[in-house]
Amino acid sequence: MTAALRSESPDEGTVALDETIRSLFATLLQVAPEQVDERSSPDTLERWDSMQHLILVSGFEEELGIDVDPEEAVDMYESYAVFQRMVLKKLHSRP
Repeated sequence: MTAALRSESPDEGTVALDETIRSLFATLLQVAPEQVDERSSPDTLERWDSMQHLILVSGFEEELGIDVDPEEAVDMYESYAVFQRMVLKKLHSRP
C-alpha cells in the first residue's frame, strides 16, 4: 500500500489519495498527469480506448487491492470523474 493511502490527516489523506489515483491513472494510460482531470473521458484522451480501459481497471485492482465487477468496469469507462469516484468507493468500503 502506498504512503498516500496511510496519511495521518483525513483532509491530507483525501488530497493525497486523489493525487495517487490521478497519478496511477496517468501512468497506466501513459499520459502526463496534467492531462487527467474530472472532465477527462475516452472522448478527450486519445489513448483511453476499450483495450486500454481493461489495463486501467486491472492495474488499479492490482495496485490498490480492489475488486471491480464487470458492470462497474463498464460504468467506469464514462469519465475520469466516474472512474475516480468508483475507486474511492471501493477503497473506503474495504475492511
